[in-house]
Amino acid sequence: MSFLSSHQKSKLVFLCLFYILYIFATPIVPTSPNSKRYVFILDASGSMTEKLNGVTRMAIAKDQMIQFLSKLPKDNEVGLVAYGNRIAGCNSARLYHPIQRGGASAVINKLTGIIPAGSTPIAATIDLVGEFLLQTENETEIIFISDGIESCEGDPLHSLRILKDKGKKFNLQIIGIDLDKRAEDDLTRLALVGSGKYFSVKKREDIEDAFQSIFSPGIPFVPPKIVESETGPAGIRIISILPYSSHSGSQTFILHYEYDGILPITDYMVHLNVFSKKEVHLTKELPPIREKRIADMGQTDVQFKEGRNGKGKLIFTVDPKSAWETSLELWAVDDIPKILAKSDTKLLQRD
Repeated sequence: MSFLSSHQKSKLVFLCLFYILYIFATPIVPTSPNSKRYVFILDASGSMTEKLNGVTRMAIAKDQMIQFLSKLPKDNEVGLVAYGNRIAGCNSARLYHPIQRGGASAVINKLTGIIPAGSTPIAATIDLVGEFLLQTENETEIIFISDGIESCEGDPLHSLRILKDKGKKFNLQIIGIDLDKRAEDDLTRLALVGSGKYFSVKKREDIEDAFQSIFSPGIPFVPPKIVESETGPAGIRIISILPYSSHSGSQTFILHYEYDGILPITDYMVHLNVFSKKEVHLTKELPPIREKRIADMGQTDVQFKEGRNGKGKLIFTVDPKSAWETSLELWAVDDIPKILAKSDTKLLQRD
């Protein structure tokens, strides 16, 4: 017994044939064997506002990223993580775009809203990438663009080793913008542990060459030689100075630094100098290396450190109505205190 009329049966047969023809006529677009997974880590700390050849480091990084992303095949997966971006303190690592197929255009749009200001929490950022963006099945290229090293007391090498131990498949390519020798050595080690390479950018064209080397297989790459110095001169460097808090009549800053001592000295003192930018006269003739006498200082502080190399941070408060500068001195205190080195002088950037 049939419930369909001859006309209904004919219509049903036609629809079935049309559906079958549609399935076989519609091309199946497979995932390209060259499909890639990319995660960009962008340093949006305050120092990225500094200029290289007349252009801010951030502008150089964004421009090259946009050029690359705009040429990516549609089936490539792209994600974006950044730290800093006007978020104070060391908890600024954020996932700005999850890794998605065809996500290049969305990442380009996200880049326009990233403004450099903040610290450099590299270890925390690596942890974030490992938790949300990496897999054990598919290999991911991580492209990390930075102009500084860890400033939040994390251990990026430890974070990378944990991800490798968990079976995460990735290559960490690091592009360092205008870094000194010590910082380049640190990031070179980080790239090697991450199964990638370090690329040094000293002029704008260098970042184009770095991207070309990363994304064009077959181009030879010679990693920089890491020289372990045991007898080099002492030095102290200001890594970053960032606004920490602001109250009526006062503003607090947090300063991160690193130092290199000399053998055989193991005990050091870091001396903070804060002085008015308008101060041009000195009370007396200066001793060697020192920039100001105590009487000319607006504020001083000290911090004691053990070990020939190290990092640290100092927190201090100034009157925001005045313009202030700061510098650091490294002293040996094993025996008779003696000044060894002085950092560059930095202007405090007010809110």
